[in-house]
Amino acid sequence: MLNNRKQKNANMQYRNEKGYILLESLLSLLFLFILMSWYSQLLLMWKQEDKEQLPMVYHFHHIIEIEAQTAHQIITNNNQLYFMQTNGDIVTISFHHQKIRRQVNSRGHEEILRDIQDFSLTERKDDITIELTTDSGEQIEKILIKKTQQ
Repeated sequence: MLNNRKQKNANMQYRNEKGYILLESLLSLLFLFILMSWYSQLLLMWKQEDKEQLPMVYHFHHIIEIEAQTAHQIITNNNQLYFMQTNGDIVTISFHHQKIRRQVNSRGHEEILRDIQDFSLTERKDDITIELTTDSGEQIEKILIKKTQQ
């Protein structure tokens, strides 16, 4: 009978056909974890873009609160907010070219909030409602309590 076994030849290369070795599987797993962490960071960045305006709105609210605390009188006229300060200054908050600006004695131009589509003030007996609409369509409302005259 003939011998059908394959004999090793000098030109034959050794091949491991038993499957992955432990090192290959660990490297693959490490590479997968790195890709997943990058993917999660990209998702977080995309989600933050939606709420990018939020810190600016908090800053706007903070400035309004500080002006209201230091003012002795708050008036609205022609969709503008006027704070009469105790030192005689008149601080104006108004809507100008998609921005909310602050002016002192009708001078200067301090930009408080940008990318605003609509700004409206509603004055009632005890409070003033400030309504903002951002360019992204987000609607924000701030209620400012009026000071009582003493």
